[in-house]
Amino acid sequence: MKYLRRELNQVEKEYLKQFGEDSLNRVILHDPNTKDKQEVQDTIDILKEAIAKNKPLEQVPEDMWKLIEF
Repeated sequence: MKYLRRELNQVEKEYLKQFGEDSLNRVILHDPNTKDKQEVQDTIDILKEAIAKNKPLEQVPEDMWKLIEF
């Protein structure tokens, strides 16, 4: 799991570099406390695909984001 977390951090940095520092602010990818390896791998794959296609992930609209309880 440590390796996956490191890979996720690296891919997130690449994503933010390509699409901007705020580009993941309102994107829900997975539970940050998850221990599910597949869930983390799926997130890595989603980010890599977005980078490869040069298409940022859609962010939750700000008005809806304010209504979400974490």
